[in-house]
Amino acid sequence: MKIARSNDLPWTPALQRGRFDQRRKALGGEKLACSLWELAPGKRSFPFHVHHVTEEAMWVVSGRAKVRTPDGDVDVGPGDFVSFPAGGKAHQIVNDGTEPFVYVGMSAIAGFDVVEYPDSKKVSVAIGGFPSGRRMIFRADQQVDYFDGED
Repeated sequence: MKIARSNDLPWTPALQRGRFDQRRKALGGEKLACSLWELAPGKRSFPFHVHHVTEEAMWVVSGRAKVRTPDGDVDVGPGDFVSFPAGGKAHQIVNDGTEPFVYVGMSAIAGFDVVEYPDSKKVSVAIGGFPSGRRMIFRADQQVDYFDGED
């Protein structure tokens, strides 16, 4: 058993670039990773994406935001639980308000994943976890033939 006392953990910068700006407190978990996230006002969580192996979920602690999907934006607030099944619809959290949006993010990790990014038309393949794992990102239209480079 491991107890993470989130009030005693420091916030650490995460994904702070351009329109993305979050802080997090890693709570732990190996196959069910959990973190407390704070999304700054006017910012987005992650690039618009869909995992094909990893199931994700979030439970809203405070603030209000929108979950962007291909079907449109959905408002979420304190007490809301949102699940993102593996292979489901692409999603992104957008804090279009004036207050920080705080949520618990959960990921059911399988040790590998394939992620698509519809806005930028990229694909990511991840093997293993942070910090020793590998992630390869490429444009979806830059595929090669199965036998390319083979004699």
